[in-house]
Amino acid sequence: MYKLRIDASKNRLYVTMVGFFSIEEMKKWSNETIATAMKMKRGYDLITDISQFKPTTPEGTKEIERVQVHFKTSGVRLGVQVVGESVLSGLQFKRMSILSGYDPTNVDTLAEAEKMLDSQK
Repeated sequence: MYKLRIDASKNRLYVTMVGFFSIEEMKKWSNETIATAMKMKRGYDLITDISQFKPTTPEGTKEIERVQVHFKTSGVRLGVQVVGESVLSGLQFKRMSILSGYDPTNVDTLAEAEKMLDSQK
């Protein structure tokens, strides 16, 4: 399951991913995430909550990389990933960020992510 939400007043995109995704779900997630990010104004901030996401397949990591490349090229200002205790998912996303050039900061909680971005305005 995933959820996408925009906070227009903060120019912030929220992406939440929960559980294990099949490759079909990963493709649907990546397409919808890119379409939602295209609605954002350049300089937007991003919070990706993967604290309950299960590591994906090699094919799924290609979708993560595709989305991260889009974030980088679409004008994301700052990105924060909520990893909590999901160490493997955090490492998987971090590895893809090296390839894509999108380098989010990992934090433990959504509150920490919010505080970090709010302090950067």
